[in-house]
Amino acid sequence: MTITKAFAILAPVPEPHLISGKETCDREGKVVFGSDAWELFREADEIRKGQGVEVFIYPSHPDSDKPLFMSVVWHGIYQGHLPSRRGRYPGEKRFRPDSAQLDKSTWAVFWEVEHLSELPVSEQIPIASFHNLNKKANADRRFRPHGPLIVEYP
Repeated sequence: MTITKAFAILAPVPEPHLISGKETCDREGKVVFGSDAWELFREADEIRKGQGVEVFIYPSHPDSDKPLFMSVVWHGIYQGHLPSRRGRYPGEKRFRPDSAQLDKSTWAVFWEVEHLSELPVSEQIPIASFHNLNKKANADRRFRPHGPLIVEYP
């Protein structure tokens, strides 16, 4: 599968799910995270035209999308999303991080990531260096996203 350079996704994932999700991705070939940002993932799927999309992930607090760090620490390739079934993942549970198996949260969609990896410290990217797609202004250095964003490819 080719990977688009037209845009990327900047997204929060609770840190425990990233650590557990890496194990899931290594074992199963992909990992699936939940989100309520169904409009964003629908838009991403429309403009990616079947290509993979680089996703830059910052660890967030377990109970919110607030960043733990002001840098992207994880990276993967977004492969698409699925609508939830009554708030739960409609696919095989083996693709969900083990840390999410007992999670009572419900989500609008589930987004699939392949090749999830933690970036070396030298390759971590400040969140403020990302720009919303089709917006001219740079993000403020204190920029703290509240949920996933479609961004210009860095």
